[in-house]
Amino acid sequence: MLKFPIALATFPGVLLILVTQTAAQTVPPNLPAAIMCYAESDQSWRVGYLYKVNKNGDAAYVSANGKLSATLNAKGVVEAPTNRPAGVDCYGKTLAELRTNGRVLEFQRAK
Repeated sequence: MLKFPIALATFPGVLLILVTQTAAQTVPPNLPAAIMCYAESDQSWRVGYLYKVNKNGDAAYVSANGKLSATLNAKGVVEAPTNRPAGVDCYGKTLAELRTNGRVLEFQRAK
């Protein structure tokens, strides 16, 4: 939770009071820590780790070397890249499908 301090400013004959604002920040529910995809071209597994979640709910997953990425849109579907051929089998699949097929690594939330 972010808190902004109360500020007082005085000018001749004017007193300004800025009220504290609180912006609740919560971890997006239901997002895995990583997704695993299979690349038929070299018959290898690729792992994308959660990098960021945009305000619209899209989650970006990036490989450890930072060269490959995938976007899990707010509707829960892995979007195909627009700047290169889709070389792995995760594109177009839903998060539910990936979970069913054991293709996600979940966060272990503290209790």
